[in-house]
Amino acid sequence: MKRQQPQLNIDTEPVRVHIDQYECFAELGYINFFDIARIQKQKGYQRVMEYIARTARDGDRLAAIELGGNPIADIAEEKSNSTPEGEPVKLPFPRPRFNVTRSDIKINYKSGKISFNAVVHPVRYRVTPHRVEIYLRQYPSISIEYEGYYIDRRV
Repeated sequence: MKRQQPQLNIDTEPVRVHIDQYECFAELGYINFFDIARIQKQKGYQRVMEYIARTARDGDRLAAIELGGNPIADIAEEKSNSTPEGEPVKLPFPRPRFNVTRSDIKINYKSGKISFNAVVHPVRYRVTPHRVEIYLRQYPSISIEYEGYYIDRRV
């Protein structure tokens, strides 16, 4: 008898989970250098445009002498009382993004084999027929013995 073992091979790839917390951290101020540069460029451009507009307005006020008043003192007073504006914080913060890639499972099964060479011989048997032997070990007999000279026959 020969036997070949069955084979089972299971190949799996682990599940990959990608968590993108960029938006959450960006709301808290933790952003990368490219975004910092882009935001600062936009803020710088906006402030330059505001400064140009404010300077043009102040120049127009100084040029309008015919209106009277003291424009230099008014402009100095406005610039001394300016307070910077705060940046609002948005609540709630955005949730992180999840990207799950599924894993592939490959199952390879190879069945085993059994080789069995049996030689069939005719059945040989010897049977003894049932037989009961009865025999008599001793024939029945009674023996009476007595002692002494007298036998009591009163019984």
